[in-house]
Amino acid sequence: MSDDRKNRAKNRWSVFKENHSIGFVLLSVIIFNIIFIGFSALLISFLPENDDRSVFELIKLAFTLMVNPSGRYVYSDATLSLYLTTIVVLLGMISLTGGTVGLITSFIQRILERSANSDNVLKMKDHIVVLNYNNKVPSMIVDYCFDDMDSTYVVILSDYDKHQILDDIGNMYKSKGSKKKFKNIIVRNGDPMSEIDLDKINIKDAQTVLVMTPKEMDSNSKHLDKDFYLSKLFMFLNWYLNTAKKENNNYTPNIVIETSNGNMEQLVESYNTDGNNPASVFVNYNQIMGYLIAITSVMPSLYGVLQQLFSFEGVELYICDREGDGDIDEDLMYNQSVIPLYDMDDKRIYVAEDEEEIGRRTKDVDMVKKIIEKYQNPESIVAPNCIFDKQEIIIVGINEKLPYILKNLIGFKLKYENEGLHVILASTADEEDKLKAYYEDDEYAPILMPDKYSYIKVNDIFNPMPELGDATKENAETIVFLSEDDVSDECVDAKPLIYWTDLKTAFRQNQKVDVMVEILDSQNRSIIQSKNNDQTLVSDDFLGHLYAQLGKNPSRLGVLIDMITAVGDDGDEDPDAEAEPDAGDFLCLRAGTLLGLKEKVEYKSKRELILSIYWMTGGLVLPLGLIKKFGDDEQALAYIFARTNGGKDGLDNTDLLNMTDDDNKNDSEVIELNPEDELVFFLKTEE
Repeated sequence: MSDDRKNRAKNRWSVFKENHSIGFVLLSVIIFNIIFIGFSALLISFLPENDDRSVFELIKLAFTLMVNPSGRYVYSDATLSLYLTTIVVLLGMISLTGGTVGLITSFIQRILERSANSDNVLKMKDHIVVLNYNNKVPSMIVDYCFDDMDSTYVVILSDYDKHQILDDIGNMYKSKGSKKKFKNIIVRNGDPMSEIDLDKINIKDAQTVLVMTPKEMDSNSKHLDKDFYLSKLFMFLNWYLNTAKKENNNYTPNIVIETSNGNMEQLVESYNTDGNNPASVFVNYNQIMGYLIAITSVMPSLYGVLQQLFSFEGVELYICDREGDGDIDEDLMYNQSVIPLYDMDDKRIYVAEDEEEIGRRTKDVDMVKKIIEKYQNPESIVAPNCIFDKQEIIIVGINEKLPYILKNLIGFKLKYENEGLHVILASTADEEDKLKAYYEDDEYAPILMPDKYSYIKVNDIFNPMPELGDATKENAETIVFLSEDDVSDECVDAKPLIYWTDLKTAFRQNQKVDVMVEILDSQNRSIIQSKNNDQTLVSDDFLGHLYAQLGKNPSRLGVLIDMITAVGDDGDEDPDAEAEPDAGDFLCLRAGTLLGLKEKVEYKSKRELILSIYWMTGGLVLPLGLIKKFGDDEQALAYIFARTNGGKDGLDNTDLLNMTDDDNKNDSEVIELNPEDELVFFLKTEE
């Protein structure tokens, strides 16, 4: 058996022993008695009167002798028979007497108490350890239902109530309607800064350690409290893991630590420069969600696609070693079921549903050659036109994500020369000082444009209409309602929902407006979706998907952030800093705008659509998916191309697979690309 299989078997046994302690004890008792019966059968097989008996007969005789020594067993006069049958009878007495039952009962009680008190030492390896608990953890656990569950094991160590954690995870399954459940999870009560508790979960042999902000610190606490606690815990973990590494000379796990701001970044980087410390990844979740909200406010259709890329459900991003000297073009043409994006040092980034599909080549080489001959014409190259439809974006509410939203929007505006793109901020009168500070800060002037536009102060949150001018209601193309920082669990999402309820009517007459509401609690999603098709941005949900990805491979963080940000280009926070190599951006635009398409074009397969547009734009535009509309309600349905559930065209099945699990699919193998359809694509940076 390979080491990987051995580790899986040990992990599976540890999970069973921890979560099903009664079943473990009963199984132990059964195995204990089977061993005694088997040993007894072996003993009586040496007796001459049993030479001709089968194994099953010997087992039956042994069991009978153990249960009823004066029963039907016929004893011989041989001395050996006297000794062996006496031993068998004694084994029966040990196994079945009241004293033994009492001993087993005491043993059961001790095991159950140790399990309840989290005293058992886990014999696990290559598992994912989550230290502390907050609302992002249930989403992460549910997301592992779509990964290879046999190779994924999670241990949560927190001082939060164990039963409440399990209830939260169960409620998340119900809210998402998940038919599958992730079973390979152990929840332990304990202190993440206790050496004893860390020893019990065998953290030194873990694959990744995810350090979460404790739930009680998610609200009603100062940022310094969070920073001090997380900094102390981070340093303690580094010391603990380095000590374990020196003692055992073993591999140490990577650390992924989340926080709400950039105060810990320097501390994490200073530890990473020391080769003796485990590699650490710093996750500023306000920054990530800010970048995400910015890109989806410009391209709302992109949100559903990004959910797939950040989740194990559907396709995800993979970082793999480059195979040989093959370039991206060759890999794209002949790879059967995945789409290569770009190279990063000695690695290649792929979009795929299954990592095992990477490197599998299509057998239909003739089809690929015909596509290349048809579309690879240097004289017909079309320059992509990246002009976004959105110009006026209204952001209602202020939270810690807002600076990152504005910075990313500035990056997009400058990079793609969308001169008319601007933001108008709106909030209640008690936050007017914050509104003024943003408008007086020169850093945000390119997107707020204070000389032309002013902020909106809402005096009464329950009656915001008087402060909204007619021009604002008519011109707004996206309105974003932000969640509120540092609120109690009882009031979470209250403010954005009240804003949304009262303001959405004012903008509903404007048919072109897209409404987006950021919420923290996924259960509040139904309040919005029951009214209309407004888009909900569930922060804890999205970040839970991200942490599930990082638990398997922390190096994915940089690639995922690159997909959603333009900061670091013309919108860099530090203009004097040396620019990082920019591979490209993940975008979504109408085909008519991007390619100058005037009428519909038909393609025989996804491969033909992908390769034709790729060659048509000189290798700059790499299509990854398609947003089409079906039905009278024009509900947007998002599709991704790189799926691997058995296709006739060598890249996917014959239909475009719907991310929303709607039954409305194309019946024909022909793919129609209309000017109004939106292409999801990777725009490569020109070399």
